[in-house]
Amino acid sequence: MGIGNLYHSGMLSYCKYDDLKEWYTTTENQEIIPFEETDGTVRQLNSLFLEAEATDLYIRLLPSDYCIFIPSYESRNFDFKKIEGIQVMNNLGVKLRFTGQFF
Repeated sequence: MGIGNLYHSGMLSYCKYDDLKEWYTTTENQEIIPFEETDGTVRQLNSLFLEAEATDLYIRLLPSDYCIFIPSYESRNFDFKKIEGIQVMNNLGVKLRFTGQFF
């Protein structure tokens, strides 16, 4: 028996309509990026797409202790896992993009 159609109720991205930018640039070492709306609502993403620019990335999917590696100029997609945020384990100044969906 199939699970039918799955639809998401919302999406979240590093880029907002009033702050358009090509890449998100980290501002601190091992920066934590919570998936939080402007009203403070923390979202648990169940689908996440990550892209690395010119630097290899080590990304911790929160609340897990496990890290993933994304080579420079490559991307990774994660589905069916609750992800509350990410921690970029690199030093400050690396560039990445992220987009996610939640129910």
